Amino acid sequence: MPAYQYEALDAQGKKKKGMIAADSLRDARKRLQSKTLFPVSLTEGGRAEASDRLASTSLTSRLSSLLSSLSSSSTRSAKISSRDIAMVTRQMATMVGAGLPLDETLQAIAAQSEKPLIRDVLTNIRSRVVEGEKLSEAMKVEAKSFDDLYRAMIAAGEASGDLGGILARISEYCDKSEDVRTKVQAAMVYPVVLSVIATGVLVLLMTFVVPKIAVQFVSFNAELPALTRFVIGLSDILTHLGPAFLLIIIAAGIGYTAAMRRKPLRLKVHGFWLQLPLVGRLLRVVASARFARTLGTLVEGGSPVPEAILAARETQTNQVVRDAVDGIYKDVREGSALANAFRKSGIFAPLLVYMVAMGEKSGSLSHMLTKTADYLEGEFDGVTRTLMNLLEPAIVVIMGLMVGVIVMSIMLPIMRLNSLVLS
Repeated sequence: MPAYQYEALDAQGKKKKGMIAADSLRDARKRLQSKTLFPVSLTEGGRAEASDRLASTSLTSRLSSLLSSLSSSSTRSAKISSRDIAMVTRQMATMVGAGLPLDETLQAIAAQSEKPLIRDVLTNIRSRVVEGEKLSEAMKVEAKSFDDLYRAMIAAGEASGDLGGILARISEYCDKSEDVRTKVQAAMVYPVVLSVIATGVLVLLMTFVVPKIAVQFVSFNAELPALTRFVIGLSDILTHLGPAFLLIIIAAGIGYTAAMRRKPLRLKVHGFWLQLPLVGRLLRVVASARFARTLGTLVEGGSPVPEAILAARETQTNQVVRDAVDGIYKDVREGSALANAFRKSGIFAPLLVYMVAMGEKSGSLSHMLTKTADYLEGEFDGVTRTLMNLLEPAIVVIMGLMVGVIVMSIMLPIMRLNSLVLS
């Protein structure tokens, strides 16, 4: 195994020198980075063989990039937001599509960005691209920002020789995903705010107003209506045991989160959600839309179908769906038609199965998958919009009824006392 002499910077920015055994120059660099050492130069066997890749960037710029990376180590623990990822991808697609070299594209986007995190991430990726790594490989160092699915799409574009085209399709994919996420969040804002306010009002009534009125009722030594006794009892529970209940809820939430890390429980819970009448249908629609769009993008970019299926699996959060995708991947690898594998899984929307079959017959699989994703996303958008329109008045009605029950529990004893006085 060859030995390499190195000069590197440690985590404190101090220069270190030494020898390291490695299979290649790249392997030596990776070994040094695993020891939190950032190579400035590498020479093999004492001969100046600092790689042509390292020589392509000046020592000054290299040191500047490394020091910038070290100084922003705390920032790098964060990741670029999905909105910023969509923006960066769109800019890369435009510049690469116009014929600008990839390293210059990354440098230009980093230079014009106002966010230090984006600048640091893109600068780090560019330094590796300049050294000769493919973009998909260089992005592995920033895996928090560019996940496995994103890098798989990039790799498909690189394999097909159409990086600009795949970047354009990825930007469309990111825009679609961000649009769906924004619509759902916007639709949920008003119901959530309304629920929080209404719950706060109810808690105040039950913990402050009702106890004071209950004291007055007790002083009359009169028999209270059943509704009043129920509300007063509930108020006592909330007043005296409320903090304990809150702690129990928090502990239950933490326990549930920890338990969900175990696959058997995830399968049961996620399977239960899929079996619910309306919720299950919506979850299947969302899963089908995400899978279809991702698979269509990868296939159009030139990725083989089995590898595209495996990459598209990363868009799924439901464990039952992920296992079903594993089954589809296995069937396709064994020679089964994609439509038959989808049909066998029994998870995805029937429309997706039909469109995949049509796409395989017509030779336009990616186009059919994209069209299916558009239709399913539109269906999901329509259903959720209808549900949100129904949810808002439902919350108002439910909270109104609860407040009405509290008011009636207070008014009934007062009305009874008035009748006794008048009689």
